[in-house]
Amino acid sequence: MTKYLKNVWMYHLVADLPMMAFIYPWVVHHNTIVFIVFGGLIYPFIYRPIIDYYRLLALGEIQATDFRKMWKWGTLYRFKYYNKLMFGI
Repeated sequence: MTKYLKNVWMYHLVADLPMMAFIYPWVVHHNTIVFIVFGGLIYPFIYRPIIDYYRLLALGEIQATDFRKMWKWGTLYRFKYYNKLMFGI
């Protein structure tokens, strides 16, 4: 997975597509509980830190042992690498 996440476009596709897939039922069917559980809990605190970990690992910014740090301080550890994650700079 790390070889695919080196590309900034592929990273954004993998990171943002699931959120778009769960916004659709909320907009069409007004299914609020699915949106709250996934959009408010699972996506930002479980899914996104894992994807960001693989992106930073592919870019060589962190070591494989830094996986536990992705949940440090409520996932705020990732903002240290914001430019690398979003733009690859």
